[in-house]
Amino acid sequence: MKSLKITLVITVWFTMSIATNAQELTQVIRGKVIDTETQNALPFVSVTLITSDPLIGTVSDNEGNFRLEKVPIGRHDIKVSFVGYETKIIPELMVSSGKEIVLTIKMKEQILNIDEVVVKAYKQKDKTLNTMSTLSARIFSVEEAQRYAGGLDDPARLASSFAGVSTGYLQDNGIVIRGNAPKGLLWRLEGIEIPNPNHFANLTTFGGGGISALSALVVSNSDFFTGAFPAEYGNASSGVFDIKLRAGNNEEYEHAVQLGVMGIDISSEGPLRKNSGASYLFNYRYSTFGLIKPVLPEELQSFAPIYQDLCFKINVPTKKVGVFSLWGLAADDKEDFDADRDSSLWQSVEDREVGNIDQRMGAVGLNHRFILRNNAYLNTTFALTGDYTKYSGGILDFDMNRFDTEHIDVGNYSYTLTSILNRKFSAKHTNRTGFIVNNMHYNTIIKFAPVYDQGLVSVTDEKGASDIVHIFSQSKFNISKRFSLNAGLHGLYFDLNNEFVLEPRLGLTYNIGEAQSVSLAYGKHSRLEPLSIYFANVNNGGSVTQPNKDIKISKSHHLVFAYDISLNPNMRLKIEPYAQFLFDVPVIPDSNYSVLNTEADWYINNELVNTGTGTNYGIDVTLERFLKNGYYYLITASLLDSKYTGDDGIEHNTRFNTSYVFNVLFGKEWILGTQKNKILGVNARVNFLGGKRITPVNTNQSLIEKEIVYDYSRIFEEQEPGAYHVNASINYRVNKKNHSSIWSLQIINLLGTKEFYGYVYNYKTKQIERNEIAVMLPNLSYKIEF
Repeated sequence: MKSLKITLVITVWFTMSIATNAQELTQVIRGKVIDTETQNALPFVSVTLITSDPLIGTVSDNEGNFRLEKVPIGRHDIKVSFVGYETKIIPELMVSSGKEIVLTIKMKEQILNIDEVVVKAYKQKDKTLNTMSTLSARIFSVEEAQRYAGGLDDPARLASSFAGVSTGYLQDNGIVIRGNAPKGLLWRLEGIEIPNPNHFANLTTFGGGGISALSALVVSNSDFFTGAFPAEYGNASSGVFDIKLRAGNNEEYEHAVQLGVMGIDISSEGPLRKNSGASYLFNYRYSTFGLIKPVLPEELQSFAPIYQDLCFKINVPTKKVGVFSLWGLAADDKEDFDADRDSSLWQSVEDREVGNIDQRMGAVGLNHRFILRNNAYLNTTFALTGDYTKYSGGILDFDMNRFDTEHIDVGNYSYTLTSILNRKFSAKHTNRTGFIVNNMHYNTIIKFAPVYDQGLVSVTDEKGASDIVHIFSQSKFNISKRFSLNAGLHGLYFDLNNEFVLEPRLGLTYNIGEAQSVSLAYGKHSRLEPLSIYFANVNNGGSVTQPNKDIKISKSHHLVFAYDISLNPNMRLKIEPYAQFLFDVPVIPDSNYSVLNTEADWYINNELVNTGTGTNYGIDVTLERFLKNGYYYLITASLLDSKYTGDDGIEHNTRFNTSYVFNVLFGKEWILGTQKNKILGVNARVNFLGGKRITPVNTNQSLIEKEIVYDYSRIFEEQEPGAYHVNASINYRVNKKNHSSIWSLQIINLLGTKEFYGYVYNYKTKQIERNEIAVMLPNLSYKIEF
């Protein structure tokens, strides 16, 4: 009898286990449907999951909300349709068991009567969120940042896969766009200009850093521009990163923990109060090296970088006074480096260098979005942003005496107020008008030693405040089904030099049939230099002055043509020839120096004048197959020629004239498991990049002085060897009831290709040698979502 009971218990347990394991894993897809121009909710919109069998569908309610229950895990396409609006397909959504999918779907009103329209929905995955863009722009998604090989969940590294974009060195994520220096890039977060949002920012190049402080766990789909930007963007000359943070889940609590070589992440989101509609979202990361530093060998502890970052967003909708959101980003970095105390081991000057780095950056903002009558909304933000860099560098002589060679102590913070009024007058005309007031405060102390054993001299010692004011207005005209026009003006006033710059913007698009178009865009753009350049202390015969406070802002004309064709619903080809004409560029009088070649030149103490010019010509080609049936590929090719003229009147190559950039990306996914609850993804990228231009070495003088001396009379006459890098990533996702686990291995420079970092004088061989380093960046991580 006893054995019979045991048998029955085992049988029941085994049967329940089979039933549980056989149960299909599902998730919820929900969200809101709104008009893309007015932000008004759209009721009675049909939302259908077209990849399920049977089809799963619903209709949005009076407030535009929709909900799809029991959606099988995996990738799905959603079709959204509504009378009088263009049908939209959202392709290849990754549905997992660990997180709900919460969408804000924006629909565009048709400009023709419905009986004149043949509905044909193409999957325009690259279409920007900003409806005022014409060309040289694309959306980048968080899912792509996690999937693309070489991305490291970093927006800047992801962007280097796009046509016309490259990075300087593998260990730095500063991006070069169409031959422009990384310092020309504008970073915006939630509509506010922010300091460089990278850890160890601006140390190897202005505009770049080691790794992004923005986590993929909190960033939403965002826009990236490479030329001829819409009128709302000012203080940008090379490109724009317009980053958005997603709102947290306002119905369910969800969390994620990620352990990896790059850091430890903890993320959480959920409703502030049940049924309130309000939500919170945050992510905190601490560097893995910071955690393991105490157990590292003593000789490695001083080189271990320590960094941490925090990003959050609190979203509070109200019934009568709009939506309020409080958001923020903060980063903190520290690193020390020391020389080997045995001078017999020194081979070059780099082995003698010592120093320490302490950096911080932050941004916090309060946003209010209010839907007005007459198809309009008002979006207003007040923010406080700032950054701080302290760097002390020195060198040891062969008797182990330290001499200070560099001192940077720079703190900046800004109060920013911006407000935008967007009004849709009709399906054919939408206007967006606004202003930005930026009150900048700075405290800048920079010193360096021209000769290492002769003490520090002051480059900049300035404390004060300045204002930048932007005003802009832009309109989008859908003149007909085939023809559209974007037109606007941007005005920028900088009170330090009392200059006002008026910048016209214009974009035209003509649709040739349903699947192809041609576009032409023009924009005048300007960009401030790093503030230390304006405050340089210039010694004129014993009298110290600051003449650079009066230099003009650098400016450029962008002209771009584009041909875009959808070869089929999942593949597109885009060709963009462009020309850029730069003027009013600060240069040193009677010299070949130009700020266009700036990387991390903190120690400029020369008088500058605005007689410099530059040109960038090129063509960008993109062939992309969007993810479908488990695979995708992206092939980009860029040919460019980047030149500048200094006050010497001679045309030279710029530092960033690499001549060509080619990228090939490919990825494949497999659905595994009897329940189809496992996904294996393999991704690869091959990057071919022409070398940067370099200045030849003065060999005889270098051998005499036992350090590298460059022949600046032949500036950028030589070119580094071209290089290729192979990046790869493997992702393995396992979906289980109420949680998902993701293993990921990402490797940058899989084959260990060496990069050229210039020349060094070797103390042992007493020769000038090439400094070539193989930088490989692996990141193994495990993430659980629940």
